[in-house]
Amino acid sequence: MPRPRRSEDMIVRVARMRYEQRLPQTEIARLLEVSEATVSRCLKTALDLGFVEIQVAPKAFRDAALERRVKLHLGLRFAVVVEERSNPTQAIDTVGKAVARVIEDMLKPGDVLGVSDGATVAAIAGAARKVPTTDLDVVALVGGIGAPEQLTHSSEVCRRMAAGLGARAWQMPVPALVDDRRTAKILHDTAGVRGVFQMMRKVTFAVVGVGSISPDATIFREGFIDQAFMDDIRARGAVGTICARFFGRDGHPVGTGFDDRTMSISLEDLAAVPVRLAAAISPDKAPAIRAAVEGGLVNAVATDAPTARALLAGR
Repeated sequence: MPRPRRSEDMIVRVARMRYEQRLPQTEIARLLEVSEATVSRCLKTALDLGFVEIQVAPKAFRDAALERRVKLHLGLRFAVVVEERSNPTQAIDTVGKAVARVIEDMLKPGDVLGVSDGATVAAIAGAARKVPTTDLDVVALVGGIGAPEQLTHSSEVCRRMAAGLGARAWQMPVPALVDDRRTAKILHDTAGVRGVFQMMRKVTFAVVGVGSISPDATIFREGFIDQAFMDDIRARGAVGTICARFFGRDGHPVGTGFDDRTMSISLEDLAAVPVRLAAAISPDKAPAIRAAVEGGLVNAVATDAPTARALLAGR
């Protein structure tokens, strides 16, 4: 026999009072003029029927001791380090949820959040939740790499982050690398692109992925650079990329033949942002993350325990 609608209404009402309003069971019983036993039964039934889901909060997976060590070792503003997970997908998902909660706590009215592309930044965007203020902007810091429908594409990351936070979205409607300098200038002069670059200069909090110079890097996998270029840029001292810009072991830019046709924030402008969080997972990326910190490109790091230990062992 179906459960009476009135009974379900009571179960949902009790659950919302307990978990949304955080009222104690005694207070719920008093307000609804029922016994505490009835409240307890309603809460159990709400769980059984799927009206309530219990999850372990992302903070439970954070390694506070490693966070303190990484923060002190690298001189960071803050660090987010999650425990080692069983596979990279779980690690990325856990870092995404943990960082999303940190961002929610740190954002203030009037802030402009800049985001890059990449799997870890995409996971953060996917875990974003609405914040109390509506006076927020989210801007893409780099043009597109790969298919626009990919969750890791910069425009999709920007859109999902803004939707989650309840903010305005400023997507970059062009590729990260265009064919020539003339095309880049024409695009820069269009209202849509010009507005995005103007908003970049107002960013107060940046969340960026960090890539290593390897075949696994998105910019290589998607065909933006070939093996010959990768060998050359590595020989000239490049160790990592942020927003399709290359940098060396000292964190300083390593020039390419296409800097003037790269549609992204410059490393100099990134270094001027007050809060600059590198979100990256993989011990292989430790040299690139460390270089970005030493060069002032980032001043906070979000990663997993294996990568954190690699950062600590690096110097």
